[in-house]
Amino acid sequence: MHFAVPSQFRSHAILPSRLRAAACCGAMMALMPLALHAADNLGTIDPTMIATLQLRAEQAPPREQMQLFADLADKISLLATKQIADGDEEHAQATLKQLEACTSQMEITLKLDSKGLKKTEMLLHTTNRRLKDLVREASGDMKPVVQSALKRLDQAQTTLLSAIFAK
Repeated sequence: MHFAVPSQFRSHAILPSRLRAAACCGAMMALMPLALHAADNLGTIDPTMIATLQLRAEQAPPREQMQLFADLADKISLLATKQIADGDEEHAQATLKQLEACTSQMEITLKLDSKGLKKTEMLLHTTNRRLKDLVREASGDMKPVVQSALKRLDQAQTTLLSAIFAK
């Protein structure tokens, strides 16, 4: 079935090519600061920030700990990615061990009345994808360490999903 476009709207139905190009450029220029901001955030993650986040997660009320540990795991994975990209495999291994400890702590603090379980699961999903990408990019010596951290994160994510669907 084909509908006719009234003549008064025909000139507006298709944008001229110059206007389409300008709209695309405008959209790209508008999104550029977001990409630069994301790149800046990666540079600000350091071991001191991780230690601060860990202390905050440990001292938080029990309902908030799960979400804070998930955020900590995400930041730790970003730091490990940065360290591997910089060729600092020794520190990256220690960081990935810290990620495993964080995910086990996450499972311990999981409670059915924890705040933001769905948001926490989405964050763990993002962290999981980042680690899967890191497994592909990692050198031969780093692969087992990254796979171990990924396996531990998978276990925590499965536990979280079980808690969400048990509600």
